[in-house]
Amino acid sequence: MLSDLERKESIIHIAGREYRIRYSLNCLLCLEKIYIPIEKILETDFYKWDIDTIIHLVHAAMCDMPWNRKAVNRRDFDRINPTLQQLGEKINAADLPALRAELADALINSLPDKDEYENKSASSADEGHLKAFAVDVIGIPEKEFWNSTYRDLDYRLNKYLEVKGMKEMPVEIQMFDKED
Repeated sequence: MLSDLERKESIIHIAGREYRIRYSLNCLLCLEKIYIPIEKILETDFYKWDIDTIIHLVHAAMCDMPWNRKAVNRRDFDRINPTLQQLGEKINAADLPALRAELADALINSLPDKDEYENKSASSADEGHLKAFAVDVIGIPEKEFWNSTYRDLDYRLNKYLEVKGMKEMPVEIQMFDKED
């Protein structure tokens, strides 16, 4: 379906303002360089995330905002706006439960579905392999690669493999009501 090709965004609310976010690879790189890798964060249930984790997740998500494009391209993640300090001042303790759920939803929407993988070893290719395949083999421009989410890349890579005949296309099953 064409709707599968749309850029999927999630909404978070901070200090009465709505932000449309997604966790592109740029966002995850920011998180890794300034705080900790996303894998470490995902090891903890989202309702147990502390304020520090939430502030860093929001800060990383801001990498996809148009006003932060230059800082992201320079990999100057300390210049992402709003800053960590500004976010700490804006985020209200009463809003934390809702914000945790919104951030968890945004992360889930940016990662591939677990159902897509037949076994864990198939999904454990490192990011170097992912970049080499996406950029060097498929020909996705590097800037587009960094602005993509893992879910976007997973979808495109699977479609590429299907088109090239390296992966079987999913079987479509149609259900019919039996008329007597």
